[in-house]
Amino acid sequence: MTVPGLSLSPSMSDFMSIREAGNETVSADGALVAYLSNETGLNQIWIRPAVDGRPDGPARQLTDLPERVTALAFAPKGRDLVFTTDCGMDERHQIWLIPEASGMPRPLTQAPERVHVWGCWSPEADRIAFASNERDAMMMDIHVMVLATGERRCVWRGSGYAEPLAFAADGRLLIRDSQRSMRDQDLLWLNPESGEASPLLLHADPAQYLSVKLDPDGVRAIVLTDQDSDVTRPCLADLAKGELTPLHEVPGWEIDKVAVSPDRDRVACVVNREGVTRIELLDIASGEVADLGAPAMGVASSLSFIEDGKALLMSFAGPTEPSALWTGTLDGDFARVTGLPRAGIAPGMLAAPELHRFDSFDGLSVPYFIYPPAGSRPEGGWPVLFMVHGGPESQWKAGFRPDLNHYLQSGIMVVAPNVRGSSGYGRRYCAADDREKRMDPVRDLIALRDLIAARPDTDAERIGVMGQSYGGFMVLAAMTEAPGKWRCGVDIYGVSNFTTLMLTTGPWRRRLRAAEYGDPVADAELLRELSPINRISRIGKPLLVIHASDDPRVPIEQGEQVHAALRGLGRPVEYLRIEHEGHGFSRLANRCRVFETVASFLSRRL
Repeated sequence: MTVPGLSLSPSMSDFMSIREAGNETVSADGALVAYLSNETGLNQIWIRPAVDGRPDGPARQLTDLPERVTALAFAPKGRDLVFTTDCGMDERHQIWLIPEASGMPRPLTQAPERVHVWGCWSPEADRIAFASNERDAMMMDIHVMVLATGERRCVWRGSGYAEPLAFAADGRLLIRDSQRSMRDQDLLWLNPESGEASPLLLHADPAQYLSVKLDPDGVRAIVLTDQDSDVTRPCLADLAKGELTPLHEVPGWEIDKVAVSPDRDRVACVVNREGVTRIELLDIASGEVADLGAPAMGVASSLSFIEDGKALLMSFAGPTEPSALWTGTLDGDFARVTGLPRAGIAPGMLAAPELHRFDSFDGLSVPYFIYPPAGSRPEGGWPVLFMVHGGPESQWKAGFRPDLNHYLQSGIMVVAPNVRGSSGYGRRYCAADDREKRMDPVRDLIALRDLIAARPDTDAERIGVMGQSYGGFMVLAAMTEAPGKWRCGVDIYGVSNFTTLMLTTGPWRRRLRAAEYGDPVADAELLRELSPINRISRIGKPLLVIHASDDPRVPIEQGEQVHAALRGLGRPVEYLRIEHEGHGFSRLANRCRVFETVASFLSRRL
C-alpha cells in the first residue's frame, strides 16, 4: 500500500507509474519545444514555449490520440509539426501533420496495413520525404509529398530496406540503403526527378551510417559512421570527392550521437563508455576536445544545440533519473527542464549499478552491471535475477528501468550482462555471435551465472533469468542448454523458433533478419539447431511466458509454441497474453499488468 506523500513498500504499479519525457524537437524560431511524454499513460505530444530553444513556460498536451505517438519533427521553417503513430504497436506507422503546431492533426498517409518511415523535410518546408512499403510489403520505396496539395510521387523503388535522410538545396535526396543489413549500409544521392541514384562514400568492408548532418549545399557533411573503423565516430565527408576524414575517435568506445553547431564549427558527441554517456565537445578547426561529463550516471538518447550554439538540449535518463529533458552549458553544467510525477517513489528507492568485467569461457572480456538489492543480506545470500537485453545488436545501458527497482526493493540482486554480440563495443564484438556463433553468447551467460553463483553474498540455488525479445531467446537457450543452473525464467516476447520466425515476422524485416540469423532456405538446418523449441523438453523449472497479440517483430506464435509445448509436457509454465500491443507495452495499464505478473511470479518461484 502507498500512503500519500510517503512510499511504504511501493508496488510494481507504483514504480511503473513513474512518468517520463523525451524525443524533443525545437521549432525553427526557437520559440517552441515539442516532446513525447507518457504523462497520461500513453506517449503523446506535449509542447512548451521556449526562448532560443530553451524550454521556458508551462507544458500543454498537444495530442490526445487513442494510440501512441512514435516520432515527431518540426519543419525547418515555420512551425508545422509532423508526427507518426501506429495501431497497437504494430509498427505500421502513419504520418500526420499539425499545421503551425496548433489545432487538429490531419493524416498525410492513410494505409494502415502498410509501413511509413518518417524521413525528412525539404529546406523550404514545402515537401517531405518518407519510405513506404505500399507497393510491395517486403520493399521500402522512397516517396516525396507536396504538403500544399497532398500530391505524392514514388521517386525510387527500393529492393530492400531504405530511408531518406536529407534534402540538399538543389532538390537531391540523401538515401540510406540497408538492403544487405542494418550494419552494412550504403549512402546514395537520389535525383527525385529522374529516379537515378548514385553511390557515395564507397566502401569494400561493411559500414553503417548512424546519422548524416548535411551542409545546405550538399557538398560536405558530418557523418557518424564506422566506415574504415571498428567503432562509430564523426567524420567530415567531402561528398563530391567521396572522401571521409575522421574528426574525433575515442579508442575502444563508440560515439552514439552527434550534434553540429549552427555555425558548423563544433560537434557535440555522445560517447558510449561501457553503456554510460559522456558528452564531449569537439572544436573542428583546432581538434581540441572538452569533456563536459553528463547530468548523472546515465544515457543521453538525443542531443542538439540551442541558443544559437551556446547551449545543449537533450533527453537523458539514468538508473536514478527517469527520462526527462535537460539543458547543458558548454562548460558542463546541466539542469533538468521537465519534471514529471514519480508516483510517490522516494529517490532513495532508485539504485545505480556497479560496472564489472569477467573473462568468459574462451578468455573474451565481457562487461556486466550488478544492481545491489535493498535491505540486509539474507543468511543464505541474495537471490539473483539475470536481465538480458534484446537485439541482439543492442546494449544494456545505464538507463531507467522502473521494474528493475522493484526487484531490488524486493531483495533481489540484478545482473545485466552485455554478452558478445552486443553493440556499443565495436564491430568485431558485435559480430561475435553471427550465424554459426549464435550460441557463444549463451555460453557467456552461463559462465557469468557460475561466477555470480560462487560469490559469498549470493544464493546459488536461487538464480533466475529474464529477457525481452532476443533476450527472451537467451532465456530459453540458457534454460535448455543448462537446465539445472536456473531456478526459473521469464520469457517476454522471445524468439523460440527461428524457422517459423522467418515466415511470420513483418515482411519488411525478413531480409534484415536473414542477414543476422541465417537464410531460411540455405541455412535451414542451422536455424533448426539454434531454435530452443526443438529442445524444449529440457526445461523443467518454472517459466513465465508473456507475449502481445500484435507483435510484428516476434509474432505471438513464438510464445504460444513454448506455452503449448511445455503445457503438453506437464511442465510448470505460466502464460500471459496481452491484447492490442506489439513488441513492447505502450499503455500504462498493460505495463502494470505485465510487470505485476512478473513480480508475482518471482516472489513465488525465485
